Amino acid sequence: MKKILITLISTIGIAGLLLAGAANKNCPMSGKAINAEKTANIGVCCNNCKGKATKALEAGGKKTKAFLKKVTADNKDGDTVNKNCPFSGKPTKATVTVGFCCSNCLGKFTGKK
Repeated sequence: MKKILITLISTIGIAGLLLAGAANKNCPMSGKAINAEKTANIGVCCNNCKGKATKALEAGGKKTKAFLKKVTADNKDGDTVNKNCPFSGKPTKATVTVGFCCSNCLGKFTGKK
C-alpha cells in the first residue's frame, strides 16, 4: 500500500511540474515556439480571471493579442508586469505566465529590453 501511495504522489508531482509554466505554446508577437526562459507574469485578481486569461493565451492568434492589449505594463519593479487585473481593474492576487520566443518579443511586451 505504501508503494502505491508513494508512486501516486510522485506521479502527481511530476505531472504538476510538467503542466507548470507558460499558458501559451507560441509567441504572441511572432507566432514561433516559445522559449521557456523568456516569460512574463501577468497579474489577475482571482481564479475566475486567471481562467479567462489562461483560456485567451491558450487560444492563440487574435484572442491572445486582444487579451495582451488589455494588460497595462505599469509595474516595473514587481513580480508581474501589471498592477491591476486586466479584466476587473482590481489589484492582482494571482498570476498567469505568458511565454515569448526571444528577448526582443518579451521586451516589446514588458517595455524592458
